[in-house]
Amino acid sequence: MTLSNSLITKLGDRLRCGDFSEADLAMLDTFRQTFSEVDEQAYQLIQSTLASATGWTSTKRKRKTQQSIVDKLCRQPRLRLPQMQDIAGCRIVIEGGSQVADTLGSLLTGAFEPLQWEIERKERHAHGYRATHIIAKKGQKFYEIQLRTYAQDVWANLVESLSDENNTLKYGGNDQEQALMSQLKILAERFSEIDQNAHQVSFEIYQQQIKDAIHHVFSH
Repeated sequence: MTLSNSLITKLGDRLRCGDFSEADLAMLDTFRQTFSEVDEQAYQLIQSTLASATGWTSTKRKRKTQQSIVDKLCRQPRLRLPQMQDIAGCRIVIEGGSQVADTLGSLLTGAFEPLQWEIERKERHAHGYRATHIIAKKGQKFYEIQLRTYAQDVWANLVESLSDENNTLKYGGNDQEQALMSQLKILAERFSEIDQNAHQVSFEIYQQQIKDAIHHVFSH
């Protein structure tokens, strides 16, 4: 079966409405698998580009799950499934703050652009979450690179550890979750300030500043 944009768009509409079958889920999985080639090309380019670079600690490959795709379609009614930019991608965690993120971001975009990839760089701020997202597009397929400072990664992992299986903490939740999210947003602002000056101190001091900020926010 040829998975045309029209066919995938209609599939996305059914998934969003909850009116889908096992055959639709099988089609969604087939669609996910069509990202394998662009996934491999992008990931290998990232690895080779960063091989001689310093200031990053790890990359984590990711392929968006069926449930995550359905959840995102429900949260964003206008999003068409073929235009979802984060089905394939990876996450890069930086051993440093904003300055190192800017340097590595420029290094990565400079590697993709000469190879005829379309590149869009976004600074994402939502619900306290912060990161640089580099969207690389080849043909009709997107690949998303999440570039997180060390502090941003600590924050995101903290939210994940506090979230239930429905992930309601990030997207509303009950009164208790909303109060907790308010504290987490304050912490994100503090982390952003720490990130701006992280290059002026040692990594150990940077880590201690992060720990101190967590203690300060959650002890009040």
